[in-house]
Amino acid sequence: MQLSIEQIKTADKQNMLDILKNFASQCKEPYSSALSQTPYPAPKQIIFAGMGGSGISGDIISVIASENSETPCFVCKDYSLPNWARGKKTLVVAISYSGNTEETISMLEEAIVHKNPIICISNNGKIEQIAKENTFPFIKVPAGYLPRCALGHLFFSCHRILETAKILPPIKPDFFIKMENWIERFFPESNNNLAKNIAIKLHNKIALLYSGNKLSPALTRWKTQLSENSKTFAFMNTYPESSHNDIMSWRHPEWFIKQSIPVFFVSCKEHKKVSRQLDISQEIIFKKPSGIISLTSEGDTLLEELFYFIVLGDWVSFYLGILNNENPTEIAEIQLLKQKLGG
Repeated sequence: MQLSIEQIKTADKQNMLDILKNFASQCKEPYSSALSQTPYPAPKQIIFAGMGGSGISGDIISVIASENSETPCFVCKDYSLPNWARGKKTLVVAISYSGNTEETISMLEEAIVHKNPIICISNNGKIEQIAKENTFPFIKVPAGYLPRCALGHLFFSCHRILETAKILPPIKPDFFIKMENWIERFFPESNNNLAKNIAIKLHNKIALLYSGNKLSPALTRWKTQLSENSKTFAFMNTYPESSHNDIMSWRHPEWFIKQSIPVFFVSCKEHKKVSRQLDISQEIIFKKPSGIISLTSEGDTLLEELFYFIVLGDWVSFYLGILNNENPTEIAEIQLLKQKLGG
């Protein structure tokens, strides 16, 4: 099975390839230019109000904060904030690339009613309008991206805010150099290309994604990118919970087992017992007809491990979209749904 430059050019009608190649630059820019000072006193807790390609930033922040901060960070992907998050003690970060995500706007309007401290992040739209009308701190990210392709601008703006507030530690200086090296290894012309090889193995298969809880945002990113870029199903679950139930699923239906490939994400940051559970589960499931894919993280910190897997997954989903003869950028059904909702 081939993945030629000609195949990529034919299917990649809106040139997602260039966005993937330039992802490291997209990450560096907001990290060096986001808010230079903390706009509010240290909050008791933080909640990220966002969906899809925007909300994933909050997913990543929440696990990074759990490792590095005494300030709890949560994500809400709904129309309404949880009751405990209403009021002056909870900082609400309303994050929507388009600025018109109706769930995020609904949570933002609720936060205004309850007098939460608020920071808004978007490119444009109603969220920018609300921020200006209420003089909320506002970070405007560049135009021209799909939300899922703007992760660098969205996440590193968030990280910089929390770093300035001394909630998260600074990112190591060589982090972006490592990211550039990872990306170059996945270029179409690269030899022994891991992203291509995984995409070929996943072609016409169903990916079942497993990791410990620390890597759960990477699994979420893989699942959503396989949905949007590859137009294919993927499912995810985390350990240790999976060892109490999900491992029993590998019997029926037989046609599903034959069409599925478990993908294990291994981190050196996991609890040693979680790592042991992952190892044993791979031994058990390896006997199944489909085999397994086992991926080991790179990087010295949890943030680096997460972004190694995120970068890899973005390229895998891109190549799998090409193999499926799909334009990775196109999202017709999402656009139709939004149109019918009046968005």
